[in-house]
Amino acid sequence: MRPRSSATQLLLAALAALTTACADSGTAPDTRAAADSLTALPRALTATERVAITANNEFALRLMQRTTARQSGNVLLSPLSVSLALGMTMNGAAEETLTEMQRTLGWGNANRADINVAYRDLMTMLPSLDPGVTVRIANGIWMLQPMTPVAAFASDARQFFNAPVASEASPRAMFDAVNAWGDRETRGMIPKVLRDEPPRDLAMLLANAVYFAGTWRDRFDPAKTNPGAFRLEGGATATVPMMSREGGFRSWRDDRLTAVELPYGNAAYSMLVLMPTRDPVGAFVATLDTARLAQVVQGLRESRADEPLRFPKFTLEGWLELSPDLRALGMPRAFSNFAQFPRLIANESGRLSFVQHNVKVEVDEKGTRAAAVTVVGVRVVSLPIGVDIDRPFVFLIRERLSGTVLFTGVVRDPRGR
Repeated sequence: MRPRSSATQLLLAALAALTTACADSGTAPDTRAAADSLTALPRALTATERVAITANNEFALRLMQRTTARQSGNVLLSPLSVSLALGMTMNGAAEETLTEMQRTLGWGNANRADINVAYRDLMTMLPSLDPGVTVRIANGIWMLQPMTPVAAFASDARQFFNAPVASEASPRAMFDAVNAWGDRETRGMIPKVLRDEPPRDLAMLLANAVYFAGTWRDRFDPAKTNPGAFRLEGGATATVPMMSREGGFRSWRDDRLTAVELPYGNAAYSMLVLMPTRDPVGAFVATLDTARLAQVVQGLRESRADEPLRFPKFTLEGWLELSPDLRALGMPRAFSNFAQFPRLIANESGRLSFVQHNVKVEVDEKGTRAAAVTVVGVRVVSLPIGVDIDRPFVFLIRERLSGTVLFTGVVRDPRGR
């Protein structure tokens, strides 16, 4: 595998916008004349909404730390998409499973009603903030016929997540339906989030899609984009298209970090770029927390009108199965046969099978375009299916109480050949 590219450090973006990156290079108007016209939210945030944003940002950093530690290349995430997909699923959980999911997502001991209202209000507010930016958030649920969701769960999904429930005849039909839905909701950016064969015992899919589109408040001139050197970790360099302009950004520096904020539209949304100047990006991510992030954001200062900025033009895609990361972050029970989802599938016990996450980001002179789809797969917990020793195996004959091993063997062919 390739060493982790320093391009990752240029993708620690849009934490202020709660998604990984954003903007549409063709649909949003030129907003320079209205720059920074939005200086405050349309209303004060409720206490629960403030908890929701804090929870999302803490979850965002923890998830990024976990996935970056196990990936050797670029890391792309939409923590908002993951949180919404799991938050919707969490409405079916109870007891220890619910507690683990709430804590992992940063909700602590908040009650279900407040969490649902906060998710609903956040999904309502984000798309409406800036006329120069397009934000689309969609949720959906698919069931295997003849199964049905618990009525209270389906009601919560419709009321708080605007998520309809559809029925499909087979696991393959469920995969195909979600792929078509994700393609449509991301305007073709993610045509196929589910790429593997579906599990035969798949019972339910819960999905979220986030699409963010806009233009830079101050665009780059394509005539000034030229090949430039990008320093990779390990000492090598790569030649990439480098955009350039003067002014129109805020920055912050200390002896270990350079930060740049590039606003979109009316500046409600921005891309925050964090580039460690000494440490490898993985080591930097491992120590990044909300306090450090707040320090950087509060220290940002406007650039001079003639201050140069060079930034790479790129298109990247990331595809992750997040189950290992979510288990490690604190919610292993949801993926086990001991999962407690009594409010999810009528007359059945379910467990999470996978959390598939796909993100695509396009950055050019006009702006940034990005989309994410997160799909949670649910299987039914059934009776034990037995064990088939039907491939080569190792055996040990041992005295069980003392642990003494008397014989060992490797059986590749029981026929003795």
